[in-house]
Amino acid sequence: MTIIRTPPRRPARAPPEDEPRSGAALGGRARTIRFPPFWHAWFARQTETRLAVLDELIDERIERRALRRYLHRLKHATILAFVAAAAAAHWFSDQIAWLAGRIPALRALWTVVAGG
Repeated sequence: MTIIRTPPRRPARAPPEDEPRSGAALGGRARTIRFPPFWHAWFARQTETRLAVLDELIDERIERRALRRYLHRLKHATILAFVAAAAAAHWFSDQIAWLAGRIPALRALWTVVAGG
């Protein structure tokens, strides 16, 4: 029987607290991304002007998305404000009608306002 001894694995050395950390170590050690040849060819075809156009297209899309989100929230806030105002007006008119039924001076004012 042959026993093969292997040295124990040591974890990667953590950087000292005074060294700045890079963002690559967030999920452990940095990994290399290997792109297929199709993407190598695509990257090779890009020029400064094509990248600038692509950057502007992306910026326009982000701006449109932000504007659409803002208008969506504004629409919902407007609808909520109108519904709340209608509910408040209805509630207050019910309260005023109830009070007007019990106080003669308010009853006369309510008759003038409501036209009854």
